[in-house]
Amino acid sequence: MRLSKEAKKRIIEERDLTFTKMSQEGISDEDWTLYKKQYDGYCEMLKSNFKISPDTLLVVGGNLLGILLILNFEKAEIVTSKALNFVLKGRV
Repeated sequence: MRLSKEAKKRIIEERDLTFTKMSQEGISDEDWTLYKKQYDGYCEMLKSNFKISPDTLLVVGGNLLGILLILNFEKAEIVTSKALNFVLKGRV
């Protein structure tokens, strides 16, 4: 889920307000625990869920390198073949 800039700004403001409440002197343990849960929730909302695995990067890099090498060989007329047959097929 992608948040708009306005939503992120609002979450950051709420997180900072919650942190300020947590930092007050004389706060009870129950209140601190509640504010800690809220603070952790706000931090979790701001985390990015977009992750690329290193395996995927390796496969893509290998495919691009293979395509470039084959196209270079075809340009130099060393190998004349269908270059796309050598590309690894992606798994879904």
